[in-house]
Amino acid sequence: MYVVSVSGFPELATNLQLAKKKLEDAPGAGNPEVQNAKEETTRTITLSLNALLKTFRKSSQAEAELLILTIIMLLGYCKNCKRFNTLLSLDEIIFLQDKLQLAYNRFSDLKASSLEKAQAFLFVTALTASTDEDLAVTFQEKSEKLQMIKTKLKDKMSPSIESAIEDTDPDLKELEKKLNAIIDGTELIDSGVKPEEVIKDLLLKPDGSSWEVREDEKTEPRKKTTRCMNLLQKLGLSDMLPKRMQQSDVLVIDALSQEVKPPQTENELSSQYLYKLMMLDYRARFLSCKPEPTTIASENVVFVHDDDAFFNFGKETIQEVHSEEQHIYPMDIHMAVFHCADDFLRQYIFSKLSSCQFGLPLLVPNPFTQETEFPLWALRNIKKSWQSKSKTDSPGKYQSRHMFNTPVPVVSFIRLGESSISKSQILNSVISKQKHNVFFHRHCKGSTRDCLLMDGVVEIAWYCPAGKEDDVFDDCVAFLNLHGDARDHPQQLEFMQSVSTVNVVLLSEHPLDEKNKDISKNLFKSPVPLIVLFSGQEKCPTLENPTKVRLAAKNRNEAELNKEIISHIQHCVNTYEKKTSIELFCDEARKHEFKVDEDKESCRDGREQAEDLMSLLREERSSSLKEKLLPLQGKLWHDWCQKDKDQYRLQCKRQNGLESQLDAIKHEKASIRKAQLEAASPTNDFMKSFINCLTSPHHSQETQLYMLQWLRMFLDEFNLDALSGLEEEYRSTWETFKCGPKSGGRSTNKDEGGSTDTDPLLTKLNTISDKMTATTIELQHIMRETSQMYEVFKPTIKPQMETYELIEALPAIGAEMLMSGLPLELMDGDAAHVPLLWIQAVLDRLTETLGDKKVFVLSVLGLQSSGKSTLLNAMFGLQFTVSAGRCTRGAFMQLIKVDPALVDQLKYEYVLVLDTEGLRSPELSTNTSLSHDNELATFIIGIGDITIINIMGENPSEMHDILQICVQAFLRMKQVKITPSCIFVHQNVAEASAGEKNMEGRINLLGKLDAMAVTAAKEEQLDSVTGFSDIIQFDVKTQVFYFQGLLEGDPPMAPPNPSYSQNVQQLKNKVLSIAQWRSGSRFSTLSEVKGRIGDLWDGLLKENFVFSFRNTLEIMVYSDLGKKVSEWSWKLRKHALEKENELHNQLQSNIIEDVNHKDLCVDVDQVYNPLKEEIDTYFKENKNSEILIQWKVTIDKRLKNLNGELIQDILKKCKDVITIRKSRSELDQRNSDYEAELLKMSKNLASKLKDQRLTDQDVEEQFNSIWTDWIIRVANEKPPEKRVNVTAAVEEVLQTHFSNQNDIIGNIRSERGPFMLHVKRHVNLLWWMLRNKRHPLHRNIVYCMSKCTQQVTNSVNRYITGKEAEGRDFNDSFIHEILSIIKSEINSFTESNQFKSTKEYLTDLSVHLCIKAVPTFDRMHSSFRKTVDPLTYLKSKQDQYLQMFKNFCKGANSITIFADFLCKQLEPATKQQMNQKTSFQICDSLRYNHPAFNGNRSNLENHMLKHLAKKKSFEDFVEYIDQPKTYFEKFIQEHVETFCTNDKMTNLLVENLHFLESVVLTVNTDVTAEVVTQRGDAKTWLDSFCKKLGTHMVIKREDLKSIENEDIQNLTELKKMMAKCLNEMVEKMKEQEEQNSGKESFTTLKSQATKHMLDHHKGCWAQCPFCRATCTNTIPDHDSDHSVVFHRPEALSGKSWKDTDYFTTAHFSIEFCTTSVSSNASFRCQTGIWPYKKYRKAGKPYNQWSITADGSNQSYWKWFLCTFQSQWEKSNRLRFAGLGEIPQSWRQITRESVLKELK
Repeated sequence: MYVVSVSGFPELATNLQLAKKKLEDAPGAGNPEVQNAKEETTRTITLSLNALLKTFRKSSQAEAELLILTIIMLLGYCKNCKRFNTLLSLDEIIFLQDKLQLAYNRFSDLKASSLEKAQAFLFVTALTASTDEDLAVTFQEKSEKLQMIKTKLKDKMSPSIESAIEDTDPDLKELEKKLNAIIDGTELIDSGVKPEEVIKDLLLKPDGSSWEVREDEKTEPRKKTTRCMNLLQKLGLSDMLPKRMQQSDVLVIDALSQEVKPPQTENELSSQYLYKLMMLDYRARFLSCKPEPTTIASENVVFVHDDDAFFNFGKETIQEVHSEEQHIYPMDIHMAVFHCADDFLRQYIFSKLSSCQFGLPLLVPNPFTQETEFPLWALRNIKKSWQSKSKTDSPGKYQSRHMFNTPVPVVSFIRLGESSISKSQILNSVISKQKHNVFFHRHCKGSTRDCLLMDGVVEIAWYCPAGKEDDVFDDCVAFLNLHGDARDHPQQLEFMQSVSTVNVVLLSEHPLDEKNKDISKNLFKSPVPLIVLFSGQEKCPTLENPTKVRLAAKNRNEAELNKEIISHIQHCVNTYEKKTSIELFCDEARKHEFKVDEDKESCRDGREQAEDLMSLLREERSSSLKEKLLPLQGKLWHDWCQKDKDQYRLQCKRQNGLESQLDAIKHEKASIRKAQLEAASPTNDFMKSFINCLTSPHHSQETQLYMLQWLRMFLDEFNLDALSGLEEEYRSTWETFKCGPKSGGRSTNKDEGGSTDTDPLLTKLNTISDKMTATTIELQHIMRETSQMYEVFKPTIKPQMETYELIEALPAIGAEMLMSGLPLELMDGDAAHVPLLWIQAVLDRLTETLGDKKVFVLSVLGLQSSGKSTLLNAMFGLQFTVSAGRCTRGAFMQLIKVDPALVDQLKYEYVLVLDTEGLRSPELSTNTSLSHDNELATFIIGIGDITIINIMGENPSEMHDILQICVQAFLRMKQVKITPSCIFVHQNVAEASAGEKNMEGRINLLGKLDAMAVTAAKEEQLDSVTGFSDIIQFDVKTQVFYFQGLLEGDPPMAPPNPSYSQNVQQLKNKVLSIAQWRSGSRFSTLSEVKGRIGDLWDGLLKENFVFSFRNTLEIMVYSDLGKKVSEWSWKLRKHALEKENELHNQLQSNIIEDVNHKDLCVDVDQVYNPLKEEIDTYFKENKNSEILIQWKVTIDKRLKNLNGELIQDILKKCKDVITIRKSRSELDQRNSDYEAELLKMSKNLASKLKDQRLTDQDVEEQFNSIWTDWIIRVANEKPPEKRVNVTAAVEEVLQTHFSNQNDIIGNIRSERGPFMLHVKRHVNLLWWMLRNKRHPLHRNIVYCMSKCTQQVTNSVNRYITGKEAEGRDFNDSFIHEILSIIKSEINSFTESNQFKSTKEYLTDLSVHLCIKAVPTFDRMHSSFRKTVDPLTYLKSKQDQYLQMFKNFCKGANSITIFADFLCKQLEPATKQQMNQKTSFQICDSLRYNHPAFNGNRSNLENHMLKHLAKKKSFEDFVEYIDQPKTYFEKFIQEHVETFCTNDKMTNLLVENLHFLESVVLTVNTDVTAEVVTQRGDAKTWLDSFCKKLGTHMVIKREDLKSIENEDIQNLTELKKMMAKCLNEMVEKMKEQEEQNSGKESFTTLKSQATKHMLDHHKGCWAQCPFCRATCTNTIPDHDSDHSVVFHRPEALSGKSWKDTDYFTTAHFSIEFCTTSVSSNASFRCQTGIWPYKKYRKAGKPYNQWSITADGSNQSYWKWFLCTFQSQWEKSNRLRFAGLGEIPQSWRQITRESVLKELK
């Protein structure tokens, strides 16, 4: 009994994962193992689910049980019978795995919080769960599930849920809304909910108690709250309160990404605000949407009749004419978004506001809770840069600091009373020389009097000096601005007073009330300097106290007033040296009981975790900190990376061969990995804690995000202290270096002229840079260490190890970072290396989580500091690191989701953005080279669907370098069939209209690109490239963009330029709509992106990218296509064979006289046409259709050619049958006459003897007497035999064919022994090669000639064997065909092996083979003569006629004799057809059930290698290496033979025998019924019987003439007798087959099946010119390059080292050509000496092969050489010594390991 125990959900999840893997590992469709796997996995899952449900029932977890049931019932699970109705597919198991996991996790979280919420989630799941997201759940299905849950829960159901169900019945949509509201803990605000109830709920504290509100204040807050809720509803944000809007809701590709139109409705305002802010467009703060104008009543209209009335009107005529509807106050949008945003989104918004030089909310009254919030978390990450002139703060140094802990003077601006002057406007004038509105005020665009959410808000902004003379202040100063009247906000006022360095008060022009007077007095008494602006005074007397300043503000010149204010602030700041930071603000905020966001539990937990990590860092504070805590990414990692590159860039050395070097490098890599393992074992506390924080289930995702952000900020502070001195030293050294002399051999690049960096300043720069690298620890370094942990441990980790779970969890961290919108390092910038194993694992995990989604990959390239990261950040709202100091190193990727509503239009679901380090980095010039930039460009361009080439300005000289690199990269992509696009962006263009006016610049750019493209193409020897557009699709009008400068003014106070944002939007629209403007756009899936990254990196490692690149996905798709082509070809071939058999039967049975080509085409088209439709469907609907399309024409052509070949082959064979039939017609007629006469004689004698009661012996003696007389008479009548002299005929053909050859007759007559190869006579060799027989090339050509001779001999032997099997007579044409085969084979072999044979070779070999064939042809002639001899034919019938004679003598009736004779005639035909049908089935069985034959050619090669390894026969190996085609035929023959010797074949024979019996019986029944109806006789019955049966087997009507005149009256009795005789015949044949186990049919079956299999699997037999590996292409004479998956050591082709002493035993070359093509080694051939890297230039056959630099990874042939070393040395007369010595690592390879590798 099959028992499964599941006690908890984790066990179920494990079982689901195992089931999924089992199905994934199952063989292809159609295989019985797939069905078995489905049955087993369905049974396991069913039992697991039943066990879990039982556990839930026992533990009274009804809700959990129902949750599982609602999901599994979607897949047909019956809760009554407790099983699934159908077997589960792989997709359904994946659905269960994902849906159950997500639902159960969510349910568990909610249940921990509230059972009511968990129950609500259960009901929502029942109402919404579906296997198809696009297919809505029907009302009936919802109702049934609802009833099931209600019945099960009964009285356990929450009252609120019961109420919701009753209130909404039968509106299930409304029920769903209410249930979601319960889950979220919110109430829906709509027309059905009273505002008073909403306000009441919002005024509750978190614990449910009410806030204490004074009676006189209760009404106003409620009104304001109602107005605020209405505002949120207008903005479409009511569902986002409180703090439910996340960063993921903003960082998404939606409709705004394509086009930003002015908002038409208020509902669009918030999304447009966020989008514009993300794009750094400061106009976001001025968004408004005008309401529809209202009609003004006619009574409000004043009519003016004359000019006096126009200019003069009294108060009595003034009427208030305005509409009450006003647009939403812009800052209310800003604050509404703030209230709805969660803490991370607030932090993101604040960073964007800061970049836009806007004030940031510091104190925010919450209208819903009446609390004042202090958004410390949002402010914590704000950084500002400035250059101070202050003596106390590093004068002249450019500083970049976090404002959180940077103390600065604080100037507070407040207003007392109403004033006609704008305080915020005055403050803006003070701060911004550019007149930028840092703070919003009444005169800003869109401002209205109806402000709702800004009243009482305190904003903060900083003035940052630029270190210039016209700076407003010498140092950084913070400004606080309280919006509204200070009297209404005492808490804010008190806070500002406590933190201010200077207070600036704007007094109303109206008299102050008592409260304002009290405030004024307090301000005056405070020690804090005070500046008062009197808005109602034009002049004010000056006071003696310089810290108590009065300034008149009425009717003042703005510039003068600003100057006075600034002057007094400067004086006060210098006098009252109080400085405060946000950190100190926080202390004051807590004193005032303001709500601080960082007091949130998850934030505190995240901080604690980050602080714990930092404490571990600080414990190790030293110069070796990084080495100790992050040991895997230091020198060991860099050394490993260098070795990884070295193994593909080998240098030829006299002491060591390439394979020896490669072996040494691999050993060194393994040693480094071992050292890394030791360095990282055990995992240090820091990394262990970091990983635990991100993987522990006890930490929520929110806590993890807080931890990462805290850690990033702490690390910034940590690095700031360590780097401050080094950065200053680096800067000053660099400046000194730049200002130094330009001559004197100074070089900034190691590669210039081969010089090295000897300049002491350069050495110092490098030293400082290394110190900075060693000192800096950022989050990317910790993640890099995580990646290295995975790279190091993964290959060796095993499930039983302690660290297994830790290592397996690492990729999930990377995937989670990408899904959370954080960048992940793709290329290590310090080592310039891609940790491929890690990246692929992360992308695998990402694919598991998201699904294999379509991804659009966008990359960017440009010179350093050209604004690449800034551009991407502005375009997508990303957070790639941007700084003026140390720039991006390596490459980073970040994932952005596409709004599902746009997926159909854009054709992709995610955008993957790649940011890269700058090219031509001056700081890195001493450590990088041109090749590094070329590699980076090739890698990034290859990954991206589109690459933005970012150029700072329009200077052509600045563009030249990057253009050259990019053009070369695009050309490389073209050569490997990758088709990316590009867009050029010129940043910092002066004129606003440069994009339109600079057409000349566009033309110049295109000219440069064209010239560079042609130059690059010439280097690659590509003549087809005449311009850049020949490389990629490029339109200079639409794919070149001109951007204005990023900033609107001078930094650091300059805001972003709105035109820059507009430019970015235009570019973004162009980029995202690539599917609309680029023809044939195809977007990769995540798994395909993973594959492309691997392919590109592998290609780049191997240096010669174009020759080394292998598209893994393309190879995989082509491999699958190969399997399908094999399947399609077999379908067509099988039908053709069956049709050929049918026509052969009809022709032999004389049913048809000829075969019509047109009719044959129509018949074959019945299979061919549906096959074409199937092929079209496969190419269209396959998920990789865009890749497949490149082979569509080839496959169509191949199938069409096969179709034509099969038809022609059928016609040819049918013509041969017709010819033979015609040639035998006279003989057949004569034989028929003889049979009739014999039958007549037998009857007459039998009638005389019938009554004599003779024994069987007497009967036989009587028969023999007439038989002997009859045979003698036939022999006398036979004409004399004419034999052909085969020898003479062959010699005559040869003499005629080679008549121009000297002494051809002597050659023919002397040719009797074995063929002898004479190098001088048979090969065209260079004179020096002839003299030096020990030269490797001489030896190689001798080897090739021997192989050629053997190959030609095999081909001729195959031809002769085929002719012999046909049973035909000898014909002179056979010799002509043999001569043609010999010539063709020699030409093909010599061309592919690059040597020339002589005419003498052709003549000698032709004469030898033709003379050698004479005995066979002579035997064929003799055999044929026997078959046409009537005596031979009649003797074969003796037993049959004897039996008939006995029947006659026994008095058998005509029916018995008729049936018995007919069945005797049917027996050989039945046997022949049984064998033919069985041969087809053998091929079918092998094709679909044997793993060697159900794949492509590479798969077949693998199985042959396995077969060889298991047999371990050296002779078989030699045959496979030297004669691959011969061994291939032998391999197939062996497998056919194996099949034919087992029970399966006997069963097939018997089955087919019974099938043919049923066919004959059916024909017997049908014919009898037909003839009875026609009242026909025996002759009529025979005519009809032979005609109908002749399609199924060969039955000649002429052979039955002897019985056609039998007197048969009762045809029904004949039918019965036929059935009886047929049954006896079948039983007899069946008994024979079973007794002999099919041995009688064995030879025929083996021959037929082998021939069919060989015809089907024929392919290309070209061999690699270096190692003799056989091309695996399945198409003979294919147009594409030859290729093979794995090459071999050159020793297998008999190659040796050229510098060996030729007069002693030479040494093998053990190099792999796949290793050599990535080295600097050379080879010699008849066209000269060539570098392996340029092997294709050596001409044929080298230029017909694609050899990628894959190294020598396959162990198979290494094992062979070690196993058979002595035999191979002996057979080749070479030794494995010197440069050809076998590396020791090869000898450790076992047969078991190579067999495992072949799997």
